Amino acid sequence: MRSYSGRDRIIAAFRRQYTDRVPVTLVLGPYSAKLAGVPLKVFLTKPDKLAESVVKAHEVLGPDSVVVYGDAYLEAEAVGSEIEFPEEAVTHVKRHILEEKSTLAKLNIPDPKRDKRLPYYLEACERVTSVLKDPGIAGLLNGPWNIAVALRGAQELIYDTMDDPDFVHELMRFTTEVAKTFGDAQRETGVGVNVADAAASCSLISPNIYAKFVKPYEEELITYFKQKKARVTIHICGYIDPIMEDLVASGADAISIDGPSSLKKLVEVSQKKAVVIGNVPTELFVGGTKEQIEAAVKACIETAADGSAYILSSGCEIPYNASLETIKYFMNAGHQHGSEFISMLRESKPHLFE
Repeated sequence: MRSYSGRDRIIAAFRRQYTDRVPVTLVLGPYSAKLAGVPLKVFLTKPDKLAESVVKAHEVLGPDSVVVYGDAYLEAEAVGSEIEFPEEAVTHVKRHILEEKSTLAKLNIPDPKRDKRLPYYLEACERVTSVLKDPGIAGLLNGPWNIAVALRGAQELIYDTMDDPDFVHELMRFTTEVAKTFGDAQRETGVGVNVADAAASCSLISPNIYAKFVKPYEEELITYFKQKKARVTIHICGYIDPIMEDLVASGADAISIDGPSSLKKLVEVSQKKAVVIGNVPTELFVGGTKEQIEAAVKACIETAADGSAYILSSGCEIPYNASLETIKYFMNAGHQHGSEFISMLRESKPHLFE
């Protein structure tokens, strides 16, 4: 039988084809730093250490694709929000640049090659793509709503949707341009486009706010990159069942789904128009048993893998306090059940492999 690389398996999923097994990946985030023994503050500020951590995580775990981690505040920091860097915790906003809405008129699109940590991230992407050839590699681009929240603050922005909708649209037009500019710079390093708009989750905002203030700008961003022949994945954390139709209609090539959302519903809604990624609950990687992880993996494959267009993955970032043993349980279960699923298909539907 032919030998397949991780990249081969990912490409096959996007082409609605099969290889030797269902592709398996992980959203590792800062856990990569833990695996490499790199302090979080260093991981978030030194490009060589970020790249080293991503490469090390791939060596240890061997996922079929890799996302070069970028925190939720890279773009907002470059625009002007003040970010704090704890020694052993992820970054957070210390001061939002748009405490006063009038400041928006004074803001500029940041230069990815010069401003704040944007160059750090681009250098890390270049280092990773120069070393890793087997897996598919994507960058991490914050979506327009994510950037807006990091500039204005989540609560204030939600109130603004009722009190000053014109301001919100003006801000979203600005953040969409920020995302386009940084996304273009990421693509120059050789990574794919992976849009993370976590704050657009229905766990945080209503479907109505999403439809009015988020959807048009996500669609614009996705269309922009697709016109440049890029393959676009979008991930929104938490619960997204009420907006699944909107996400499928956005034209995204792939939709990454978190544990709280219904994989069954997204499969039904997408009808293979988009590749579905996910949705093994991340809490299993901290306290889950081997049997629970295997059951979750098997359920995801049985729900979504028929017809291809599915990539098994953790629903969101692996928690920093996750157990390496449980992550390896997940990878082994994914390989085993993903291979068994393909073997079953070969017997029942041999024409799919001709």
